[in-house]
Amino acid sequence: MRDFLYIVMGALLLAGCTRDLTDQTISEAETATAEKILNESNDALQGSIIVRFAPSAESRLATRSGATRSGIEGVDAILDNIEGYAVEPVFNITDKNRDKVHERGLHLWYTLHFSEECDIDTVAAELAKVTEVERLQFSQRVCHTHNPEMVTATQIQHNASTMSTRASGSIAFNDSYRIYQWALNNLGSNSEVRDAGVAEDLPPVMAGADINVIPAWRLCKGDPSIIVAVLDEGVMYSHEDLAANMWTNSGEIEGDDIDNDHNGYEDDIHGFNFVRLDNNIKWDNKNDSGHGTHVAGIISAVNDNEIGICGIAGGSGNNDGAKIMSVQIFYGNGGATTANVAKGIQYAADNGAHILQNSWGYKSNLVDSSAPSNDRGYKSRLRLEAEAIDYFVANGGDDEGPLKGGLVIFAAGNDGVALPGYPAAYEPCVSVAAFSPSLRPTYFTCYGTGTDIVAPGGEGLYTNGAILSTVPDEHDDPSIEHYGLMQGTSQACPHVSGIAALGLAYAKKLGKRYTANEFRSMLLSATNNIDPYLTGSIYIPSARMTVNYPNYKGLMGAGYIDAYKLLLQIDGTPYTVVGTGANQKIDLAPYFGDGVHNAQLHQVKISDEEKLAIGLGDCTFEEGKLIVTCSKSGVATLTVTLLVGGGSLNNSAAPYPTKVTKSFVLMTKSGVASNNGWL
Repeated sequence: MRDFLYIVMGALLLAGCTRDLTDQTISEAETATAEKILNESNDALQGSIIVRFAPSAESRLATRSGATRSGIEGVDAILDNIEGYAVEPVFNITDKNRDKVHERGLHLWYTLHFSEECDIDTVAAELAKVTEVERLQFSQRVCHTHNPEMVTATQIQHNASTMSTRASGSIAFNDSYRIYQWALNNLGSNSEVRDAGVAEDLPPVMAGADINVIPAWRLCKGDPSIIVAVLDEGVMYSHEDLAANMWTNSGEIEGDDIDNDHNGYEDDIHGFNFVRLDNNIKWDNKNDSGHGTHVAGIISAVNDNEIGICGIAGGSGNNDGAKIMSVQIFYGNGGATTANVAKGIQYAADNGAHILQNSWGYKSNLVDSSAPSNDRGYKSRLRLEAEAIDYFVANGGDDEGPLKGGLVIFAAGNDGVALPGYPAAYEPCVSVAAFSPSLRPTYFTCYGTGTDIVAPGGEGLYTNGAILSTVPDEHDDPSIEHYGLMQGTSQACPHVSGIAALGLAYAKKLGKRYTANEFRSMLLSATNNIDPYLTGSIYIPSARMTVNYPNYKGLMGAGYIDAYKLLLQIDGTPYTVVGTGANQKIDLAPYFGDGVHNAQLHQVKISDEEKLAIGLGDCTFEEGKLIVTCSKSGVATLTVTLLVGGGSLNNSAAPYPTKVTKSFVLMTKSGVASNNGWL
């Protein structure tokens, strides 16, 4: 089941209405002007071309609404010949964003509309000759690649015996389907996830193959000031498990058809529809999959409301979850144009979104050789899109909150090859690959250079192994209300977006503020090493393919994401990770100094609950190292007291040694080598 979305272009070249260049000798001047054309016209949309004018032309450009000519003599002469009827800036420019737009040069991008009977290659060649035209880009339409059979909201398989015995579960909230969310809390052999019997030698479900969000929720559950913009199908803002956590534009008065907040959009209450260019966000087309709503639920479904699922940053049920902004770029079989996708990205930045959640992009270059293979190629051929992303990175977030700038998070792609697609692989973005309930890469995930991090993406090789989340009314099974299962790197991606939103909520709680680059670095270092688990192989008969897990070693980015590690970084609490099993050694020098080998162990304090949770046995001390034995994967806080300065507390005839006490978080994981990492 593959649900990665990419750009497809779908129209035939039509006969030209100006001179045909194909039969003429191409001169040196024409070769030079051809370099202005960034991408190819194969399957491009007819009747429009995107132009970036040179800065020198700025004072002459038409900026009024409804303009039919650009103000540039050479361009307007061409428009006269090709029945040009509209010239419009790509980006929305208002008094609020004018300085930001001009600083990035976005005000120089225009879309020219003309007769669809005109050959766009001929039009582009003519426009490229105009001195004031700096770059040209053919317009495309963003479309789905999946169909309803490939991405479905299928019914979970209930296990009645565990529904009653595990009603309280390990997750803190009372949401009715939380026990099926293995990505939040994977109990391994006790999980609701099981081998579906459709692959040979399928690895067992692994305890701890999750995002480790349960201990993170003890510190923070969300914050309504954190906004995640979901560029996808329209989000069902009335969904029972999402409505309370939908972003609402407080500056607008719904239904009055007035742009009350002067942001350039009328009645944009929960976002905007950039397919239709209106405020009517829709999710009811028969060809929709419910994907936007599914993604939104993973990030911020309302928690502790006795229904549905838990959202990673969904709050505690007291209107304190992160907010979802719906930036609709898909509807049915249709998608927004290149220019309108860029406009949607700008909309998210200008309206305060901290995080841009994206489950769309191009195919990997290893699958489609015409797709970009590196950042230089991406920026040169798809410059408009890249500049929109750069604008969000620079101008997302808010002026006083926890993030200055914005985070852009993309699904790596479902082509199953060792190179993610673009824009995911673009350096300013976070590219997310997918792992299964066994903590192995999913058979469909892209990986390799350009992959930044791994998160749960679901895998249908396991019963209940896909990701359960919210879906619209039109795409559910009545027996499980408005919820369904999907798999893909576009399910892994919102897990990272949700963790980022939770981290920003915690940063706000602590009064901390980060630049986008600082927080991105923290996010990518809040990980665990996945390589120790990459052993063995499976054969999938239906796909006639073998997946060899050792081939993924060193190619899964920074590792698999850990929500608790991110929050510990934010509050500055140190932690270490050790494996389960006997005699795991923890070097205490990072806490007590290099002279720790001369100290004596006085005591180790841990709560009874946490001691049981990690299965901690006796603790001993040898040459500056604390030696522990833990039988279970989990998290605990240890408070260690050492005696320094020699002597003994039992010797009344000599000075007492000095007690030195430090606390740190101990994370235990199966399959991890001893002393796996201090921070």
